[in-house]
Amino acid sequence: MRWLSLLCAFSLSAWALSPGDPVSLPRVQDAYGRVVDLAALAREGRYLLFWFYPKANSPGCTAQGKRYAELYEQFQALGVEVFGVSADPAAEQCAFIERMALKGAMLPDKDGALARLFGVGGFLGFYNRDTILVNPKGRIERVWRSVNPFRDADTVLAYVRTLRR
Repeated sequence: MRWLSLLCAFSLSAWALSPGDPVSLPRVQDAYGRVVDLAALAREGRYLLFWFYPKANSPGCTAQGKRYAELYEQFQALGVEVFGVSADPAAEQCAFIERMALKGAMLPDKDGALARLFGVGGFLGFYNRDTILVNPKGRIERVWRSVNPFRDADTVLAYVRTLRR
């Protein structure tokens, strides 16, 4: 019964983030073990885009990852760092990156620290498909919940273009 109350509390917190909320950006390791200082990237004037996905190599996640890879240079040109995040182990994420020729860093979040930071819910070790954009001031710019994996990257790119006008 305790796990059910924890699950409900975690799920309810998933909707608490609002644009303008400050975020304490940590240092994390990508799938290859490289340290990524998220706060430093924001201080350099970069937007940080986190696309959370349930499981590497599943059909929706594959489509979503491929589209982010196709649009990666456009995101970079607009000052956006792209991060795919799941609870998958690093080895699975590395295989996903190589199999799909993904671009941007993939962040294994086995302990759920990033999911908690951004209020991303989940069930049985699979994250909800949410996308979070953090602005260079270290604040939430925009939150998209339960995104469509086939349209997510295009939707976010269109939004980022409006910021750079």
